[in-house]
Amino acid sequence: MQLAEPHIIWVIAVSLIASGLALSFILLLFLIVMHNILYRRLDHILFREPWFSSAEIAMFSSWPLSLIRSVHYMFLITYSKRSRRKRFIGLKQELPVGKHLRIASRIYLYILFLTAIIGISFFLFLGGVYAIDNWFN
Repeated sequence: MQLAEPHIIWVIAVSLIASGLALSFILLLFLIVMHNILYRRLDHILFREPWFSSAEIAMFSSWPLSLIRSVHYMFLITYSKRSRRKRFIGLKQELPVGKHLRIASRIYLYILFLTAIIGISFFLFLGGVYAIDNWFN
């Protein structure tokens, strides 16, 4: 008995799904590790008004929404000038983070961007396949 070759559309779709799920799992593990490092170093400096509203402080104080707070910190570490003009206006203090945390924050944000691109391409690919299938049927 001979196995049939897989259809190229299914190979592409499964590849996009598998890569997106793998990157999402890596992002979650990375975020949990970064959260445990960053909240100890930065909460006493940043997690207060005027940078976070009272509603955000209430929401981001408990898990799992506290992970969003760590993503804000990583944006501040990676894109310091832009974040200080947007969200962290008036922050003059130098943050107690070293070169390794800056590199790790940058890696996290790049992987996050790559995961978003994979997700968008998956849905565009499926939409294109669906449109082509309806065109010929």
